[in-house]
Amino acid sequence: MDLRVVDHPLHHHHQQPPFGLVPQTHPLPPTSTACPTSTEPGHGPVIDHQEQQLKQELVALKHKQQLQRQLLIAEFQRQHEQLSRQHEAQLQEHIKVNCFISFLQHQQDLLALKHQQELLEHQRKIEQQRQEQQLEKQQREHKLQQLKNKERGQESAVASTEVKMRLQEFVLNKKKALAQRNINHCLPSDPRYWYGKTQHSSLDQSSPPQTTLSAYNHPMLGTYDSKDDFPLRKTASEPNLKVRSRLKQKVTERRSSPLLRRKDGPVITAKKRSLDVAGEYSCQLLLFYVLFLQYLSRNPQFWSKHQFGLGGLPLPSPTVSKLARGHRPLGRTQSAPLPQQQCGQAQALQQLVVQQQHQQFLEKHKQLFQQQQQQHIINKVAQCVSVSLLLYMNVVYVSGKISTTHIHTAVCKMLLETCSFIEPLSVCVCVMMSGPFSGLVYDSLMQKHQCMCGNTTSHPEHAGRIQSIWSRLQETGLRVHCECIRGRKALLEELQTVHSEAHVMLYGTNPLRQKLDLSPMFVRLPCGGIGVDSDTIWNEIHSSSAARLAVGSVVELVFKVASGELKNGFAVVRPPGHHAEESTPMGFCYFNSVAIAAKLLQQRLNVSKILIVDWDVHHGNGTQQAFYTDPSVLYLSLHRYDDGNFFPGSGAPDEVGSGAGVGFNVNMAFTGGLEPPMGDAEYLAAFRTVVMPIANEFAPDVVLVSSGFDAVDGHAPPLGGYKLTAKCFGYLTRQLMGLAGGRLVLALEGGHDLTAICDASEACVSALLGNELDPIPDEVLQQKPNANAVQSMERVIEIHSKYWRSLQRSASTLGCSLSEALQRDAEEAETVSAMASLSVANKHIGKRAEEEPMEEEVPM
Repeated sequence: MDLRVVDHPLHHHHQQPPFGLVPQTHPLPPTSTACPTSTEPGHGPVIDHQEQQLKQELVALKHKQQLQRQLLIAEFQRQHEQLSRQHEAQLQEHIKVNCFISFLQHQQDLLALKHQQELLEHQRKIEQQRQEQQLEKQQREHKLQQLKNKERGQESAVASTEVKMRLQEFVLNKKKALAQRNINHCLPSDPRYWYGKTQHSSLDQSSPPQTTLSAYNHPMLGTYDSKDDFPLRKTASEPNLKVRSRLKQKVTERRSSPLLRRKDGPVITAKKRSLDVAGEYSCQLLLFYVLFLQYLSRNPQFWSKHQFGLGGLPLPSPTVSKLARGHRPLGRTQSAPLPQQQCGQAQALQQLVVQQQHQQFLEKHKQLFQQQQQQHIINKVAQCVSVSLLLYMNVVYVSGKISTTHIHTAVCKMLLETCSFIEPLSVCVCVMMSGPFSGLVYDSLMQKHQCMCGNTTSHPEHAGRIQSIWSRLQETGLRVHCECIRGRKALLEELQTVHSEAHVMLYGTNPLRQKLDLSPMFVRLPCGGIGVDSDTIWNEIHSSSAARLAVGSVVELVFKVASGELKNGFAVVRPPGHHAEESTPMGFCYFNSVAIAAKLLQQRLNVSKILIVDWDVHHGNGTQQAFYTDPSVLYLSLHRYDDGNFFPGSGAPDEVGSGAGVGFNVNMAFTGGLEPPMGDAEYLAAFRTVVMPIANEFAPDVVLVSSGFDAVDGHAPPLGGYKLTAKCFGYLTRQLMGLAGGRLVLALEGGHDLTAICDASEACVSALLGNELDPIPDEVLQQKPNANAVQSMERVIEIHSKYWRSLQRSASTLGCSLSEALQRDAEEAETVSAMASLSVANKHIGKRAEEEPMEEEVPM
C-alpha cells in the first residue's frame, strides 16, 4: 500500500503536517445540499456533478491524512519505547560498572589497610626485638662489670656435687691407667698378656679403658691410697680441664656434615635458600670428592702416611695408637716410680722373642686395618658423592639454570651399580667438564591444539606428530644425551616483531578478541570443526596458547645456543610457523617461530648475520616476506615449486629480494613434478652446488633451520610426493654443523607421516649429538641427479651467480654424482697443491740463480 501523499492539482493547500504536529482543520464554507438555481439553462446538472466529485476527493484526502497520522504516531511510539529500553539497559550497565568500581576501591582500601597494619606490626616487632637486644646487652654488660669488680676472695662460680664426682672419677681412672701401663712393662714370658683385649666404650677420654688381664697376680707397683687423694687436686700429669671442656664443646658444635647447617646459626627456610648457591656448593663438593679419590688412587703411599677414619678425620684406634707409640721405654712420671724388678738373661731373651712375635702380629693387624680403612673411606666418599649428585640434580630440576641433568642421572645410576667408585667418578668429571650439550625443547601442552571435532585422522597436522617424535627420542636413548630445556609462551611484543598488532591480538589472545570484536572469518570444516581456512583448524580454548608456546620454546632454545650455553638444539614444537605472514595465518601456521627468533637475535644479542635454511617441501612464504629486504638474514629454501602449481605457489627462483636485500633470498625451487620425484641424490647435489657454497660465502653467526620432513618418502603427492630417506636429513644436518661454529637450531615445521618424521628427527638429533652416521649407500653415491633437478639448479645458479661468486665454481659439477664430484674436488686439490709447490720451487731456483755469480767467458 502506497502511503505517500498525492498532491492534487486543484487542492494545493492540503499539505502533510510536520512530524509530531496535529494538523489544523480549517472550516469550509457551508455548502447547500440543494443544487443552486441557475439562471442559465443547461448548466445546472454539470455543476452539481463537479461538486460531488470534489467532495469525494476531499473525503478521500482526509482519510489518507488520518491514516498517515496514525502510522506516524505508531512509529514514534515504537522508537520511543526502543530508546527507553536502550537507556534503561545503559543505566543498568552503568550501575553495574559503578558497583564494580566501588567494590574494587573497597578491596584496595582493605588491602591498603591490611598492608598498613602488617607494616605497623612488623615495625612493632622490630622495635621489640631491638629493645630486647638492648636489654640483653645491658644485662651482659652488668654481669661483666660485676665480674670485673668482684673481690679476689669471692667465688666466681660454685661447682655442683655432680661435677665434683665426675672430676674425681676421671682422676681415679687416669691413675689406674698409669698403674696398669707400668705393670705391662714388666710382663713375664707368658704370651697371654700380649693378647689381652683392650676395649673402649667410646672415643671420649672421660670413659676409662676396661682391660682384660690374666689371672696371674703381679705386684701393684706405684699404687696409691684413695684416702690420700683430694678429689679436685690438679696434678702435673692431668690435662687442663677447662681447656679440654672448651675443645670438646667446639668439636660438638662443628657440623657433622658439610651439607648440614650449624646448630648456632640462623634457621634458613627452604624458601629463602638460594638454589643457585646450593647447586654451586654441591657441585664444588662433588668435584672435591672426585679429585680426592683420584689422588688416593694415584698415590697409594698416602695410606701409610695418614690414618683416616670415616669422614676423613683421624681415627683414634687403640691398636694403631699402640703401634704408633711402639714399645719405647716410658719416662719417669710424677704419678708412679719406675718398677724395680731384675730379670735374668734367659728371661730377657725369651721376652725379646715374644716381643718380635707380637711385632709381627701387629704388622699384620696394621695392614688389615689399613685395608679396612681404605674401603671405609671409599664407601664414605662415594656416599657423599651420591648425596651431592642427588642434591645437585634436585637444584638443576627446580631452578632450570644448570644443565646436564640427564648426565648426572646416568652417573648417579653408575655410582649405585658399580663397586669401584673411582673410575665412574672420573668419567663424571670428564663429562661435566666437556662443555655445552645439545638441547631439546618440548611441551605436552602443545598437543591440546586440535580440532574440536575430535577426529585426528582427517587432519594431517595433529597432536600425535610431536608426541611420536618425543617417544622415539626416548626409546632410542637420544633424549637422555641431550639437555631438555623448558619452553615458555612468547610475549605479545615478541610476536609483533614479525606480525601486525591486529594479527597478534586476533590469534594470540582469546578474551581480548571478544572485547575488540575482531572475530576472524571462521569457516566450517567438512569434519564439523572450525578453521581459519579449509586446512588450518582453530580451537578457541587452546590454539592461541599452543601457538605462543611453540614460538617461545623456539626462542628459548635459539637464545641458549646463540649465547653458548648449549652447543645446538632441536625444537619439537607445533603448530608450525613458516607459512604465517604478517597478517595472515595459513598452511597450519599462525606465528612464524623461526622468523621471530631471528628478529629477536638481531634486537637483543646484536647478531649481525643469520642464515635460515628451509628444507620443508613447501615454500616458507612467511619467512621470505619477513626478511625480503634485510641483507643481514640470508633465507635459503629448498622446496617443490612446479612453476607455481604447488602450495603455496610462491618461491620462484627469480624472487631474490628487494632493496638492500637483493641476493639474500635464494629459492632452490625444484620443478618437473613427480616424473621422477626428487630423492637423496637431488637434495645432496643441491646442497653441494647451491646451499653450502652460498652459506660458506655468507659466513653466518647463527644457523636456523625450518625443519619440515614432508619431503621424506611416505607422504602423499598433495602433501609432498618426494622420495628422500630419513638418513639424508642427518647428512644435511652434519653439513650445516660446520657453519657458525656449530651454533645450529632445528625447529620442526611440516611432515605428517609419523614413521617418516620420527626417523628423520632421530637422524637429525643423532647428527647434532655428533654420533657416527651410517655411510651413504653406494647407489646414492653413484646416482646422478635427474634432468629436472639439474635444470632447476642451473636456473638458480644462473640467477644468483652475479650475487655469489662461489656458485661459478660449483656449476661445472651439476650433473655429476656425489662420488664423481668428490673425486673431482680431490683432483683439483692435488692440482692446486702441486701448482703451489712448483711455484715455490721456481721462486727458490730463481733466488739461487740471482745469488750465484755468472761465469766470465774466456776470450778467444
